[in-house]
Amino acid sequence: MNEHEQPAFWPAQGNLHQGRVFVLKEDVIFTVLAQEGGIAWMHARHPHSGGSFIIATAVSDEEEERATRLLKNEFALRDVLQDSWAIRAVASTQYRGRFALVYAPFSFELLARRAGRAISGITRFLEMAIQICVPLRQMHLQNLIHGDIKPGSIFVHHDATCRLGSFGLSSSLSDAVTQTRLAVSGGTPAYMSPEHTTRTQRPVDGRSDLYSLGMVLYELLTGRLPFELGEDDRANWAHYHIASAPLAPDAIRPDVPGMLSTIILKLLEKHPDNRYQTVDGLIADLRRCQATLTCEGEIVAFTPGQQDRTPAIHLADSLFATHPQANDVIAAFERVSQNLVPELVTIGGPSGIGKSSIIATALKTLQQRTVLLAVGKVDQFSPSLPYGVLSSAFRTLTLHLLGLPAEEVAKWKIRLSRALEGHEALAVSLVPELGLLLESKPRFSADTFSIDARARFSHMVLALVKTFASQGCPLVLVLDDLQWSDAASLHTLKYLLMNCGAVPLLVVAAHRDISAVPDAALQALLAGLPEAAQNASEIVPQALSVKAVARWLATVFRTRSAATTDLATLIHEKTGGNPLFVHEFFRRIVDDGLVVHNKYQDKWHYDLQAIRARHYTENLVTLVLEQLEELPDETRRLLGSIACLGGTGEMEMICRVVGMSMAEMRYALHPAVMAQLIVLAEKKYAFTHDRVQEAAFALLDRHERSHIHLTTASLLADAARQAAGNELLFRAVHHVTAALDSIQPAPQREMFRELSLLAARRAKRSGDYPSALGYIQTARALGNAGTVSDFMLDIEEAGCEFALGHLERTRELCDAILGCPGGLTEKALAANLLVEVYIRQSDSRLALEEALCWLGIFGIQISCYPEDADCDEAWALFCNRTADAPKNLFAQLSRMDNPETEAVMNLLYSASICASFICPRLHFLLLCRMMHLTLDHGITGASTTAMAWFGVLIGHRYAEYRLGFQYGTLARELVNRHGYDAFEAKTLLPLDQLSVWTQPLSFTIECAKACFTSAVTHGDMTMACFAACHQVINFLSRGDHLDGVLTSIDRGLAFVRKTHFQDVETILMVQRGYVEFLRTPVIGTWTASQVLPEALLPASPEQAPEKNSTMLFWYWLYRGMAHFTCGEYADAQADLEMAGWYAWSAPGHIHLLDYHLYSALALSRQLTPETFSANHRRSIHAHYDKIALWARVNPGTFADKEALIYAEIVRLDGMNSIALEQYEKAVRLSREGGFNPINALAHELAGRFALACGYPTASDAHFRGSIAAWGRAGAQAKVRQLEQDFPHLLASGQASAYDTVAFAQNETIRDLQSVIKASRALSEEINLERLIENLMTILLERAGAQRGLLLRVSESLIPEIEASAWTSTEGVRVRILKDVPTATDLPLSVLAAVIRTGQEIRTGRPEEFHPFSQDPYLVTSGAAVMCVPMFKQARLVGVLYLENRLMPEVFTAEHSRVVSLLGAQAAVSLETARLYAELLAENIQRRRVEKELRSSQTSLMLGEQISHTGSWRWELEQDLMFVSEEYARILGLPGQQKTISMAEFLTFVHEDDYARISAIVTQSVRDGLSMRAEFRVKRTDGSTRYILGIGDPVGVGSEVNEYYGIITDITGQRAAEDAMRVAQADLARVSRATTVGQLTSSIAHEINQPLMSIVSNAGASLRWLNREPARLDKVREGLEEIAAEGARAGEIIRSIQSLTRKQDPTFSRIDMHYLIHHIITLSRSELEQRHISVDYLLQAQNSFITGDSVQIQQVLLNLVMNAVEAMAEVKERASTITLSTANADGKVIVEIADTGSGIEPERLEQIFDSFYSTKAQGMGMGLTISASIIERHCGKLSARRREPYGTVFAFALPLAAQEG
Repeated sequence: MNEHEQPAFWPAQGNLHQGRVFVLKEDVIFTVLAQEGGIAWMHARHPHSGGSFIIATAVSDEEEERATRLLKNEFALRDVLQDSWAIRAVASTQYRGRFALVYAPFSFELLARRAGRAISGITRFLEMAIQICVPLRQMHLQNLIHGDIKPGSIFVHHDATCRLGSFGLSSSLSDAVTQTRLAVSGGTPAYMSPEHTTRTQRPVDGRSDLYSLGMVLYELLTGRLPFELGEDDRANWAHYHIASAPLAPDAIRPDVPGMLSTIILKLLEKHPDNRYQTVDGLIADLRRCQATLTCEGEIVAFTPGQQDRTPAIHLADSLFATHPQANDVIAAFERVSQNLVPELVTIGGPSGIGKSSIIATALKTLQQRTVLLAVGKVDQFSPSLPYGVLSSAFRTLTLHLLGLPAEEVAKWKIRLSRALEGHEALAVSLVPELGLLLESKPRFSADTFSIDARARFSHMVLALVKTFASQGCPLVLVLDDLQWSDAASLHTLKYLLMNCGAVPLLVVAAHRDISAVPDAALQALLAGLPEAAQNASEIVPQALSVKAVARWLATVFRTRSAATTDLATLIHEKTGGNPLFVHEFFRRIVDDGLVVHNKYQDKWHYDLQAIRARHYTENLVTLVLEQLEELPDETRRLLGSIACLGGTGEMEMICRVVGMSMAEMRYALHPAVMAQLIVLAEKKYAFTHDRVQEAAFALLDRHERSHIHLTTASLLADAARQAAGNELLFRAVHHVTAALDSIQPAPQREMFRELSLLAARRAKRSGDYPSALGYIQTARALGNAGTVSDFMLDIEEAGCEFALGHLERTRELCDAILGCPGGLTEKALAANLLVEVYIRQSDSRLALEEALCWLGIFGIQISCYPEDADCDEAWALFCNRTADAPKNLFAQLSRMDNPETEAVMNLLYSASICASFICPRLHFLLLCRMMHLTLDHGITGASTTAMAWFGVLIGHRYAEYRLGFQYGTLARELVNRHGYDAFEAKTLLPLDQLSVWTQPLSFTIECAKACFTSAVTHGDMTMACFAACHQVINFLSRGDHLDGVLTSIDRGLAFVRKTHFQDVETILMVQRGYVEFLRTPVIGTWTASQVLPEALLPASPEQAPEKNSTMLFWYWLYRGMAHFTCGEYADAQADLEMAGWYAWSAPGHIHLLDYHLYSALALSRQLTPETFSANHRRSIHAHYDKIALWARVNPGTFADKEALIYAEIVRLDGMNSIALEQYEKAVRLSREGGFNPINALAHELAGRFALACGYPTASDAHFRGSIAAWGRAGAQAKVRQLEQDFPHLLASGQASAYDTVAFAQNETIRDLQSVIKASRALSEEINLERLIENLMTILLERAGAQRGLLLRVSESLIPEIEASAWTSTEGVRVRILKDVPTATDLPLSVLAAVIRTGQEIRTGRPEEFHPFSQDPYLVTSGAAVMCVPMFKQARLVGVLYLENRLMPEVFTAEHSRVVSLLGAQAAVSLETARLYAELLAENIQRRRVEKELRSSQTSLMLGEQISHTGSWRWELEQDLMFVSEEYARILGLPGQQKTISMAEFLTFVHEDDYARISAIVTQSVRDGLSMRAEFRVKRTDGSTRYILGIGDPVGVGSEVNEYYGIITDITGQRAAEDAMRVAQADLARVSRATTVGQLTSSIAHEINQPLMSIVSNAGASLRWLNREPARLDKVREGLEEIAAEGARAGEIIRSIQSLTRKQDPTFSRIDMHYLIHHIITLSRSELEQRHISVDYLLQAQNSFITGDSVQIQQVLLNLVMNAVEAMAEVKERASTITLSTANADGKVIVEIADTGSGIEPERLEQIFDSFYSTKAQGMGMGLTISASIIERHCGKLSARRREPYGTVFAFALPLAAQEG
């Protein structure tokens, strides 16, 4: 099938041209051909007919929105595209729900397939290049700009011809095409021109396409793009287009001829004026290359672009490159230099004559001389500041001086300080920068107030000038546009010229013609300047001659000047030869199509007749006005009269007003016509300019104006009443207002009063309320006469004030109307208005009371609180009366003719609106009453509204949705039929609510839009506010893109705020918060905890529960939806339950759908099949049943929601297969319906279900669908959440630089993105070299700089280059270095000025004068520079220097702002990095601390849990303790409780410890001391815990305001300690028993002795008894001895028992000497057996201690036995134990020494360790226990060697207190 055949099943060709939508057949087979950016090209074939075609559509859901915009733009251009050069779409269609374009079949080969590899031969390249140029030439001939030329938009056919495609970014110079274009911006980064990047201020035109074409040809020729960028740099293509010069093609590919390389580079020029201007010029040069290409591959060199033609739209900016009269200024400078005398040169003339051009030319020459230049220019539109022009001039000079080398600055400091001594403050006030050049601080001298201030100031300026002007270096003071100057500057300038004496000073003063200066005083001052000067000359710029204009046109037209003489003569006549006006006029006639270039004939054509009819341009008005003064008096007066009537008007009206015939009129105006002040047509006149009319109007005095206005008003009055439009009426009243003083007769005043009231009503009806109020004031000014009473004016004024939102003023007027005499019907109108005021002020209750009160006046009494039964009864009564055919009954009713009944209806309507917010039942009954009144008395406007709201309520109350919609549509029909325009909006609003349940949402949205438009048109601002809110609700319900919804909200807010409707504003703010929440992604966890704070709501609902009920319903609903969307289902359920309490206040509202849907889902998402109970089922079904009912009535809107909830129900029932089906159904139906959020929810819930069932692949597909759907809805926050939850679903990589991408819509956003990117890069990098590389790369890329330097500035302000960066074809390159800046590195004057002033300096084009124009670097390089200081804590630490030589205008204020922001951040980052480099070790520690801090939260919690320690912070002032989780656990607090008061804490303290702890806390806080205590707490579960609490005070100075501390649960520790004490006591007892066991024989001996004595004494006593007589005295002695020995034995046994018994220690006063003797007594037998002697050296005067006797005995016994065993092996010397005591430092010291073998020194430290023993059979615990006993008695046991042998054990114990 060839390219031109039509597929067999296509519709007729004619239909396609009409743009009819083409429907795809289901059996079409698609094959993907290519993907270009976000658009996929596919071949489609019909298998049965064989027909085929090609479609283009979005490649994915993510790309759909943008791709659709591009495709729709392309489709809109189809009629201006031609098949010969364009791939033109012939129809549009839908492919899988996406917009698609249909193309006739063609051979599909993109040039992109050949890109990336060079064309082999130069001949082939030239052929291909010409073929590519041909379609672009054709496109430009159609005045179209492609906007996205790249290999992917060029199609190559089999015959090597090319066609263009992808016109989505194309634009046209035709308004008709532009208006149909959708808003879309962007391009392909790798191929776009510098101006297309939006980084320059130039517009995009056809030359932008030529740059992109140059990129394509470069790639075809070399196999690569001009800039070889790495992956990381590709996001910054724009920078390289601006700041990088491409490498010549012949440098990459040697066989490329140099001429061809030059042509390609000319296409790639940065400045559009330097490129080829047309495709024709390029084709001509390429063909010349073809013709001259030699066999060796060379091309003869020629000048490129000779055959290029400059389109007129690209004219040069000026006629004069250099102005010839500038030589006069240079001559004056030479005279000043030679003669050393001052001179004034004045340059005067009209605007545009060339004054500024003379100055600019002169400055260029003067910059090359030795001279100081002070240049100032007055801005017409800036405030006229005192001395402003002098300040401006001297500031430029001072900046120049501050840029000089340091030694020269020092000289200037000395000179200026001397010259300005005593005037420093005045000098700095004039030139702030002078403060940097003055050695002494500015101060006022003592005689400040004794000298005239102006004279003093003038004297200071004179001193300044004399200092600057010196021999060999004159001062040139250039002051431009002095006609706008302030008088003070001119006075000072005059003083300067008169008193400067013989100094080399040249003053150049330029100004408009003095006669044109409006201020007479300024005129005199300007005129007096030459007289004040010693030498003065004048330059009068000459206008261009006809010949000069002709020569200029000849250069533009590229022809002989003789051929342009006729046009030059006409332009000269129109402009007077003024160069600026010539240029402007020519540009205008070119823009208007009066001068056209024929590209085929290469000739210019112009229509002289049409050009002659052109009026003057804006710039010519000043010339024309001068001619007014020269007109005859009669003509001037007549012009003044006409000016009163307006800028344009009817000739006949003028004749009637001035009483002249048409012929007389034309004759009198002839001089004005000849002067081109006014144009007279056959029936109309027109002033040539507004300023001509203003000047003519000023010629009349006040009386004459009033007379003209009155005459005109009288003539217009009659016609105005009859006219269909309002223009005549408004004009008539305008003239009445202007002539108020002249209107005297009462009938005339009465007639004009009626006319003014009529105008007010008309203006009010048209929505022009301010004008209506003006007309009412005019009526009032005419007096209270005739039929128009003040009562009527008050009513009209109240209506206007209400419409303007002036509610208090409306209320005052209504109160006045209701309180004064007047008709009841009119008063009812005022009462209605008052009710609306109350509604607008959110006081529904007061509004209802007011309405019911007035209804009572009309005899209608209604209960305020009816029951449901009353409503049901009313509904049944109404049904009986109307049956089911409302249309038949109401449609045949006539209009109501009773004004009183109509007033009652209006009051009932107002009452019903109020009742809708307070009591829905009352609302329904009021509507029923209105319906019955309508049936009884006929139709009125309020009937229609009642009918519509009646439909809403019967749908809501009785599910009669279809019947309700019939009532709504019937109401709208009646509005249209009877012309109730004022009630149209009131009817459309309920219809908007009604239609949701039966109609598609598109119908509902149109209702809301129409309601808003109608409400605004008819001044019903209350309804307009509601409609604005409803529009947003409808957009959200439909799932529109949130960006568009946000725009609608902002528009609505702007409107509502003007009307002061607080309730609607609150709702819109709630909606805005919800939308912003969804569309603004966050870093970290996305939560709705902070969304929609309750502060958004007005007064608390407790004060007026019904007042805010609707608002509260929406508020809780949106909060619930927000919580649900981010997955917080429990919070969502709680909020939705709150919304349910207020759902009654939104009957029949679409938001009931959201309420039921999200309520059901919020509950179901918290359940599993295992937890799903019958109660849960009932709760879900309560919501599901509602939606199921609505789905039966309107499946298109509700079926997808029903399927989604049903899917959840069957999921909980465990029916997985049915659940999957229902999820799929919900997905399909929501996608078909365009409900993106529901589609996203269905996908997400289905994905989670599939994941739970173990189907990860299906789950991933659903989650991708959810991400895409949320993306289509603009909910980027939700998209971010899903991407974080499922990172594996993220698409790899970003958009290629070779694809069409979108731009940020706002340059500010791009700047912000740069700063954020830089901040991230700078803050994340600490290595100094990498940081500098990142900084310089970002700076160059964002600012569009070619080259940059980073300079570090020392504390002594000495600069050092730290890094250099430059843009190459491979990217930004950075070199780290340490170097002193020189004049070859940068302009040193700029650097010095920045360092000294701390100000940023930015220069522009080289030809523009600035303070540093004379710097050698700038003169030779022609660079534009930007130099920005870097501050850290107000100290200059560095300078950023950037330059661009390719595009000098690239440094804009926006770039400056970004560089300054980055500089500020970089200063901090660099200083930090330097510190890092210098103090690496310290920084490692810092990074370790940072790492620890990052994990501190987790560590702290783990640490607290492990150590059973909780932390707390106590704020004393609030008595609030902030506690950790572990603290709460220790005390047994609820888990969520984070705070507790001290008083509450003390209630936990054990009653036995309470007093002690309370006292500690009180005393510590009072004295600011730390607190520490152990105590017990009783937890809520009844258990007791032991606690250690510690707290430290924190405060400022001496004042303590908070405590930080911890509590530790030591219950376990206490238990362990108790167990340890028991174990230690047992161990000590065992040890004692062991020791006692070693003394068995000794103890036995000690016991045996008293036993033997007892036995002996007993025998002796028996013997004494047996004697006769018995010797009883001896027996008594024996018995006493027995008793004594028995007691002795008992004492020994008790002593032994105490050593071995288990008992608690008992501390008492004991005698160490007694214990020593006692232990030795026990050991005596053992000692004797071993032949050990004991020496006592008990020298302590006081031997009493406080301790446990048993434990001390244990120690002594253990040490004695150790000594015995230590001497067991000693044979060669006597064994002796020496026991000694002494007193020292309040202690008793005990030593036990032996003469044994001793202990080695290395073992002395170990002998007290547990289980360490020197004995073969020892346990190793004796000394350990002894040491611990001594420690518990506040002493220390030690051991040392005894010389010459043996060991000494010693301990010291505190003495006991003295008894008594």
